[in-house]
Amino acid sequence: MQFLKKIAVAIIGIVVMAQAAFAGAPPVRIAVVPGGGSGIEQEIVDRISSSLSANQNIALSTVNPDWYVVCNIKEFMDQTSGQIRYNGTVLIKTTGGHVISTVAVQKYNQDFSLSPGTPLNKALVDKAARDVISGASERAIGPIENAVTTEMETREKVIQGQMLADQEEFDGAINALRLVTPDSPHFQNVRNLMEEFAMEKQAKENLAKAHSLIKSGKSGQAIALLKAIPAKSRYKGRASALLASIGGGKKKPALAKNKKPQATASNGKQADLKALDRALELEKKAIENAQAKVRSQIK
Repeated sequence: MQFLKKIAVAIIGIVVMAQAAFAGAPPVRIAVVPGGGSGIEQEIVDRISSSLSANQNIALSTVNPDWYVVCNIKEFMDQTSGQIRYNGTVLIKTTGGHVISTVAVQKYNQDFSLSPGTPLNKALVDKAARDVISGASERAIGPIENAVTTEMETREKVIQGQMLADQEEFDGAINALRLVTPDSPHFQNVRNLMEEFAMEKQAKENLAKAHSLIKSGKSGQAIALLKAIPAKSRYKGRASALLASIGGGKKKPALAKNKKPQATASNGKQADLKALDRALELEKKAIENAQAKVRSQIK
């Protein structure tokens, strides 16, 4: 989930704070590498890299890649039976080890003209190697490009959801993330992000209800709602400030027995309204500070 948030933050930046137009997701950084370092594997690497280089959603690089495409070739030669076999595999995985797709190709040739003590037919050996190189590289392109399409859609949905959440439009944010399918390697992280947005939506509603209850003189109910806001919520600071302004639910000191209570129902409502005014003033100051910060960053 942190990975998804980093993508969203990197793209949004000042754009979100200024509420500018939506920006596209960054390309998927892919490192195409040989598994064993052989020359045959390098040929597959070169062919795959050449085919992917024209895709604007892909950035080929071994520096800080998002994915690895690992090309492996294993050869089996039996001089006694004349069997020539090449096995080629292309593994597509994230840097975290999540396997996105695997492509496997096998080529088998038989040297029937083999005489005892003579090497295998070089033409048959070379043909088997070329067939595996061609088959593995061609078969790998489709799964890679399909996976990249899914990844880009996921990134765009995450960025869209994060932007909506930053504007406190949590229903829209959750609906945007709901479109991410289980085909995405980030599916579970996206579900966790949806739960986070649902929590923030509830916290926002609790804060709004608390304001209304305070205006109605129902401070006790307001305190219960404010305390229910989780510590990790973006609204916790505002909730804590509002709690402090109305006493935070702390018990009032008992009046002396020889003194009659002076407060009336009317006085209690006035005190609640004063507390609300104080809380609103604190929120107004916080908003003004945030706006000033945004203006300075835009400049």
